[in-house]
Amino acid sequence: MKLKKICVLHLNQIGDLVFSLPLLKALKEAFPDSVIHSIVRPYLKDLLVHSPYIHRLLYRERGIEHSFILLKEVRKNRYDLFIALSNSVESLLLATLSGAKVKAGFSNFPWDLGLDVKEKVEGHHGWYDHLKLLNRLNVDAEQKDYVGLITLPTEEDAMRLDGSRISQIQGKYVVVSPGTSARRRVKAWEEEKFGDLILRLSERYGFTPVLVGGGDSIEVNDKIIGIVREKEKGQKINPVPNLAGKIDLKDLCYLLKEASLFVGVDSGIMHLASSFNIPVVGIFGPTDPFYVGPQNRRSAVVREEMECSPCNLKGCEDRTCMKRLEVQKVLEACERLLRK
Repeated sequence: MKLKKICVLHLNQIGDLVFSLPLLKALKEAFPDSVIHSIVRPYLKDLLVHSPYIHRLLYRERGIEHSFILLKEVRKNRYDLFIALSNSVESLLLATLSGAKVKAGFSNFPWDLGLDVKEKVEGHHGWYDHLKLLNRLNVDAEQKDYVGLITLPTEEDAMRLDGSRISQIQGKYVVVSPGTSARRRVKAWEEEKFGDLILRLSERYGFTPVLVGGGDSIEVNDKIIGIVREKEKGQKINPVPNLAGKIDLKDLCYLLKEASLFVGVDSGIMHLASSFNIPVVGIFGPTDPFYVGPQNRRSAVVREEMECSPCNLKGCEDRTCMKRLEVQKVLEACERLLRK
């Protein structure tokens, strides 16, 4: 199969974008002379704008007017292959109407009837499914993880961060990501436990704790900082910055890249940290680490073994798998990674 122009339509979340990086790399290696375009939500652009695997970014903005503008651009480009990594109705309609010679993606009957090549989503949508789709397209993937595949701006561009919030962090630091999206609260671990963990890591290693997340994590992070201040009892740990919603995706990448440790629930930020191959401790409960666990070797998944876990976010209100997970178990995972 000879392909001159390829387009990949990505999903909307950080973790999903990170999981698609090995697919982009595999396509570029299989078709080195091809032009590859990626369609992404605008806020994800910093993860791909410097990528050596794509030539152009197209932005998928919200609203019916923008959808028609994007469709017109896609059809004008006359792609040989269009891959929709999302199986939403909107994404499959775009693939169907793209005018591409070959349209590939994931099943969602009847909206997938326009696809020439399709696969079923198994478990949580992620790299495992992307690999199956590549196999259907007869494309080999030499690298089957996302580690090292995010390209940051040059050193000259990075110097512009000197006056940023992350330049003010003192000494070695641990990045903590406690927050979840509003529809993923079932993955949350108690604020009290995060506070205890931060205190114990600070006492043992002298790490400055740095809390991150989206704008919807600001309140949760502030609660944790309050717990830390209440319990520190003269420990005199460094100020705990809450950077949730205050730094962009590029700055978050720089922050994670230089961290001594990352600890957080299953999230896109966890996968960003893992992609930079720093020590990563992922706190899991309802989601399955087989499909969405951190992919670097310097990582550990901490979870409670239960018959009902993973439930794949099936609306459990008890969250027993998360409530039973104790601080000591997470701390021990951190210690094991830091000894390596």
